[in-house]
Amino acid sequence: MQRRNILSVVLAGTLVLTALTFPVPKGEETAEDFLRLHVRAHSDATSDQFLKYQVRDAVLTVLASHLAAADNLHTAGAKVDQSLPEVIFAAEQVVRRAGYDYTVSASLGEADFPTRLYGGQVYRAGRYQALQIYLGEGLGKNWWCVLFPPLCFVSVASDQEMPQPGQAVVPPPARSRIIEWWRQFSAMPSP
Repeated sequence: MQRRNILSVVLAGTLVLTALTFPVPKGEETAEDFLRLHVRAHSDATSDQFLKYQVRDAVLTVLASHLAAADNLHTAGAKVDQSLPEVIFAAEQVVRRAGYDYTVSASLGEADFPTRLYGGQVYRAGRYQALQIYLGEGLGKNWWCVLFPPLCFVSVASDQEMPQPGQAVVPPPARSRIIEWWRQFSAMPSP
């Protein structure tokens, strides 16, 4: 009986502490708060999908230095717009080195996006400012991320977040400190 009382107090305390640690939500962010990058492959062929990731890496390398000092969406958009020739050149170099003669086009403007989950955040369907890059016909599967705030740069550095083509995504095993504690607690001998 005493063990049940202790368990009730501990669980109630845990619930209170958990509720207090969640941040108070700011106003809901809208499509006007983000600048997205959208790279669309020529086709769904494995080689075109792999090329899409190579172009993504080259474009993000170019944009990283330009966007490092951007502190708002307007500044980020202006910096991306100014760097469009460099972005296109970098993408074309990747395409040519891979032995393809696809055209590369890029534009900065509004684009429709479906609802997506990225980096633990839900991005609602809507029209977003986006840098869109089309490789060849641009009919293949696409890749996208959030350029501002700068979430793309974090994701590309993580192999788990952005797997290479053909790799299976293996989520980390789920852990719960409460369940671990409970297992330890319930394994204790009774007095």
